[in-house]
Amino acid sequence: MTDFPTILYRTPGPYRKPGGETYDTEGAADQETFDALTAKGWFPSYEEAIGGKRAKKIIASAEAFEDAIDEVSAPTRDELESKAKELGVSFNARTSDKKLAERIAEKLEV
Repeated sequence: MTDFPTILYRTPGPYRKPGGETYDTEGAADQETFDALTAKGWFPSYEEAIGGKRAKKIIASAEAFEDAIDEVSAPTRDELESKAKELGVSFNARTSDKKLAERIAEKLEV
């Protein structure tokens, strides 16, 4: 449980920690203000603010990497089967991935 009033932190900001990043502070007099500020990206400690900033960068990098992989890698068997079912393309376990992809492409051209 948080004791009020309290201070919340966000990076970057106008203040600099020695050897650290910049940060900003905002006071919260009650739980309602605390909840509103945390929803806007404020954190209960400087360390959590730095961690939150790094987490956002890591997540953005991972999403960009995932998007890049999706654009260049061939579809998986599960993806092919899912799309085939969606389009009503017939296949069975002996249908090769290549053949299934061709059938899907033909169906999409129509």
